[in-house]
Amino acid sequence: MKTLLISACLLAPLFAGKVRVDTVDNATFSMYKTFQILPSRVLAKTGVIENHPANPALKEILVRELSQKGLTEVASGGDLQIQALVLTESVPQLEAVVMFGGTNNMMYDTPIATMGRYNRQGTLYINMIDRRKNRSAWLAMATESLPTRELNVEEARSKLDKAVKNIFKKLQTK
Repeated sequence: MKTLLISACLLAPLFAGKVRVDTVDNATFSMYKTFQILPSRVLAKTGVIENHPANPALKEILVRELSQKGLTEVASGGDLQIQALVLTESVPQLEAVVMFGGTNNMMYDTPIATMGRYNRQGTLYINMIDRRKNRSAWLAMATESLPTRELNVEEARSKLDKAVKNIFKKLQTK
């Protein structure tokens, strides 16, 4: 039983996406009719990438989801300005510490090696800015684990689609 519980705890982060949403106290989305997508940015090891291959896919997904919520895209001057940012990072995870010593007390043994790995994860931030008030009306973020190799465009589209759908499930427009 203990082994099953520990295994479940270790595997859960590999499959569970986390979504967090914050809204301004009196945000009523029925008053917004139009939106404008601002240029998306991806922050990778090499810095901020504005012309990332995932950007057109992200814009297409955002337009689809916002349109399903009853909003209309405009080239400029929308009631809401949609800002999207994708961050990628590697999170170190310590797997084991190899100890050397003849004592039965691990406090006095000498660590000789550690084993670990890096888990890649990506976070998508979507900020909806009320253009008239010039402040955020709604902010959401979704964090997902990523494969250790670079994502191709179709894998990126699939991950972004899932993250945006999970985020927009939390948006109430009525």
